[in-house]
Amino acid sequence: MQDRSIPLILAAAAFLAVLLWRVRPLLSPRQRQASREAIRQARSRIDSAVDEPARALALCDAADLAAKRIGGGASAKGLYLRALRSDGCSAELVGRAASGLAKRPRALEAVLWRHISSVPWTGKSGDAVRASLDTLRTLYEGPLRNAVRARALGHAREALDQPGGQNTVGSA
Repeated sequence: MQDRSIPLILAAAAFLAVLLWRVRPLLSPRQRQASREAIRQARSRIDSAVDEPARALALCDAADLAAKRIGGGASAKGLYLRALRSDGCSAELVGRAASGLAKRPRALEAVLWRHISSVPWTGKSGDAVRASLDTLRTLYEGPLRNAVRARALGHAREALDQPGGQNTVGSA
């Protein structure tokens, strides 16, 4: 063995030690069992929900658990979509989806676009649509970096806030 390879071996060993230390909670059987049990409880709450808002909250709880797991992004996205389909008029659900998928901006973007395309923008779902538009604009101003879309969503939000929802452009 050459003298130059000793620091490389030490660096590789240190890297592996740090890597194992960081994934240590994921390797614990007790942690995995607790996670499985929490998911089972959340799914039983979904099945036993008596009305759509309660079902949507149970779906959000399950999605929050899935979002914390490694590789649980697709499952969390699907659960948030189901929650928003169950109760599309709740701005609280939009906020929970935004906080749960904050580390996955593309998944959050897809959930929010599907939400605003599936509910009417006026009436009782107006607050949820406003929350979705604000969150999308924040995404495009921040991690997704698309200034044109951010401005367009800002204009859509302003148009919703106008009294009567009437267009004032071009009227004389």
